Amino acid sequence: MNKKVTYRPFKREDLPALVQVIIDSWNYDKQFDKKTAKHFAHVFLCYELARATYSRVALLNGEAVGILLADSKRGKKLHPARYWGKTIWHAGCLLLTKEGRNTLLHYAKEVAELNQAMLKDLQTPFQTEVGLFAVSPKTQGLGVGKQLFTSFLAMVQQEKTAPFFLYTDTTCNFGFYEHMGLKRAAAVKRWIKKPIKKEIEFYIYTS
Repeated sequence: MNKKVTYRPFKREDLPALVQVIIDSWNYDKQFDKKTAKHFAHVFLCYELARATYSRVALLNGEAVGILLADSKRGKKLHPARYWGKTIWHAGCLLLTKEGRNTLLHYAKEVAELNQAMLKDLQTPFQTEVGLFAVSPKTQGLGVGKQLFTSFLAMVQQEKTAPFFLYTDTTCNFGFYEHMGLKRAAAVKRWIKKPIKKEIEFYIYTS
């Protein structure tokens, strides 16, 4: 079967496939049980959809296999109300189990606070944040990630919404950003005790 890749803005029907992309990309299913992984991926995706002013989805033979979401100070929110509700609902589901609570109240909260501290220390008036960039492992070798990011860079140039930044860490392919010409502006190591028991180095990359 030929592999046909197309690109367009996010649509509601992409949600289930993109939740799975997040789970597969960051190995949530290996870190958490199945329900926790699914709810946590929903929280991440829906939170970023609620904030996004830009969306680009990659489809492989019609199935969503990659997404880039960004939030620009100059842009209009694409889905402001719809996905806040979904974020809250899935966060509530996480609070019902011990692993879910640890994931939300320790891992997610600690990472968010760490990221905010790194960003504050930079003291840079950023105009845009890449909130989510995820690509399914099944697209390896097809150039999907590069195309998604190149389209985003073109938008930034056209709309004059630089400088931009993004958060990443050693659980991701952070070398991709250096290949795309971004600069590492901050780095901090932390031992994440709950629930994954792992040392992770967190980064901010900038344009």
